[in-house]
Amino acid sequence: MVKRKRDKKQDKSIKFKLPYENYIIGLLLALSLVLGAFLRSWSLQYGIMMSYDTYYFLREASYYLTGGLPEIDPMAPTVTRYFLEEDVQGVPILTSFISKITGIELLQVHMVLPIVLGLISSVIVFFIVQKVWKNKYLSVIASFFLAIMPAYIYRTTGGFMEKDTLGGPFFLLCLLIAILIIKEKDTKFLGIYGVLSALAIYLYANSYGNFFFIPIIIGIYVILQPLVAIENKKEQTFKDRLMGDLSTWTLIISAFIGLGLSIILLPPYQNDPLRIELTLMGLAFAGLMHVTRAFVKNKIYYLAALVGWSVALIAAAYFILGYDLISFLLLSDVHGISGQGQAMTFVDVVDKFYIFPIMAVIGAIYVIYLIKNKRSPNENLLFLSAFLFTAFMAYQMLRNAFFFGIPLAIFAALGILGIYEFSKVYLSSKKALALATIVLIAFSGISVYNSNDYKTSLVPHLSDSWLSSLVWLDGNTPQDEVVCNWWDYGYWIQTVGRRSTISDGMRTGMGPWITGYSELLASTDSTGLQRIVNMEETAYKETGNRFTLNHVIVDQSLLIKTGVLNEVIQRKVFSTAYFYFKGTARNGSVTTYVYESGDTKLYLVTDEKSTYCYIEQNNQRYGVSNFIIENPQGKNFAYENVKYDVQSITQIMYLTQQNAIMIPPTLKDTLFAQMIIYENDLNNFKLEYDNGYVKIYKIRR
Repeated sequence: MVKRKRDKKQDKSIKFKLPYENYIIGLLLALSLVLGAFLRSWSLQYGIMMSYDTYYFLREASYYLTGGLPEIDPMAPTVTRYFLEEDVQGVPILTSFISKITGIELLQVHMVLPIVLGLISSVIVFFIVQKVWKNKYLSVIASFFLAIMPAYIYRTTGGFMEKDTLGGPFFLLCLLIAILIIKEKDTKFLGIYGVLSALAIYLYANSYGNFFFIPIIIGIYVILQPLVAIENKKEQTFKDRLMGDLSTWTLIISAFIGLGLSIILLPPYQNDPLRIELTLMGLAFAGLMHVTRAFVKNKIYYLAALVGWSVALIAAAYFILGYDLISFLLLSDVHGISGQGQAMTFVDVVDKFYIFPIMAVIGAIYVIYLIKNKRSPNENLLFLSAFLFTAFMAYQMLRNAFFFGIPLAIFAALGILGIYEFSKVYLSSKKALALATIVLIAFSGISVYNSNDYKTSLVPHLSDSWLSSLVWLDGNTPQDEVVCNWWDYGYWIQTVGRRSTISDGMRTGMGPWITGYSELLASTDSTGLQRIVNMEETAYKETGNRFTLNHVIVDQSLLIKTGVLNEVIQRKVFSTAYFYFKGTARNGSVTTYVYESGDTKLYLVTDEKSTYCYIEQNNQRYGVSNFIIENPQGKNFAYENVKYDVQSITQIMYLTQQNAIMIPPTLKDTLFAQMIIYENDLNNFKLEYDNGYVKIYKIRR
């Protein structure tokens, strides 16, 4: 068999021509979308929105739908929160508009629209990949991979109407326009695409705050592009070299305009301009490097100039502006008390991406191979920049995993194509195609199985216990009630319980109230009331709002948030250990409940005459002298100073149907233990509502 000699100048994208090819591609794309819709629809069965912040956007959208957004948030009396200055309005404007013109209930829009946006993202990926690599099969594979990517399913699942959810399609739209600009040679069309790029960046900015990803990716591309550019053998004038590539200037200028529109027209960025300032610095540096290329002889000199200018920029940022860019890159100070704000761990990588990174690494190697061999180097470089930058941002903050899922899906698809291309060095084309097909089928099957399992983990944080407590709150407290709460649940209380709160998930200006609530839990019955009064007085001094806190709401989840509680009060007060419920054993009239924590087992034994509790560790048995059993129908059962024939531990054990929590005896008199565990009738706090998980206390005055 004679192998066909390849022409290095031709486009080497692999193309397979089959009868009715377009119909086959359309069918495969449709199947991908159907599967994507199925994976995202699991949560619809609950009829409740996901997460916490989604309820804030639902409340904002309801204002737009029923008369207009108030200037100041009426549900956050401890701060003066101007809606338009606090956060971008893309989500509530869009959902309220859809509800208004279609007549669909606003809640249903927020439930279903995330699924639609997730599927739209897959369609945009199809067109992006087709535009760059000119391979319909590669396009449909990339679209399919995004449809089943756990990280992307997470924030486009039913009921997860968040800023990220709307930002995803805009991220892709900006990348698509950038590709059109890079490939375009006609000046008129470049101008049109430049305007569209600036507008898309602005709309992206009004959807989600990480819109600066796009200008930074453009900046990285512009800086690296001279290193991969095909040498122009024609003699160029200095003016031509100085002007450089017109498409590159279009990218830079449109990004500048998009950033400018954002900071001029969107108040949240006027109040917090740092991200835009840093992005403008990056773009300016990219423009500087694009000009620098006119003054250097070759790529070696350009690389040396790049290093020199980089050192100068880092030094200027540190000594003049006070920005420590190196520290930011190595250890970004973006982490807070929110779980989504933490740096990504290996467990997170497996949970959100499963085995996609393995295939994506092959895809990255393949893209580098394409760049090296001058096969669409500019387009490949842009997506390599997007892949590397979003990977870094995902590592810095777990929430950014959603956006990294986009280039990851594309590069995983390129990994399949890379396997085909690389294996042709050793195999015939047919065998290489067979190998790539087998890998694709196996990889897809395993990934779909994992994603189908992953979707079942996407259940609303707003449990039935919380929902019933919010219904009780709405029906049994005055409408002007202000609830003393932990910040996580603020949006739920405001939107579902329809009551104001001392803190919520926005967290701007919420420090005193998050700390105040934690200090309340650390206090005792005798000192807790003064904590309440202090918070009321602080709110009045800062906002002029005079209110009286009448109810404190707690739940069992606070027992495992001890690290955060200690962090906000800046001292170690709270400490717990967690046991998982494993099952029940019965022997006649004796019932034994078994809990586990690693190699340690906890047993609760009950019969007609007695109830006792003990721990087994390293073949040793220890009695639990003080333990409390949760009773959802009434006051908890407390067993104190129980005597055993074996050595007893001093810790207190709290047992529920789901888990057991161990706390040190030093916490017994704190409101942390008294309100959540003991449910005692206190002098200053009276238990009014208890469903076994959420407890609401009336403050006695």
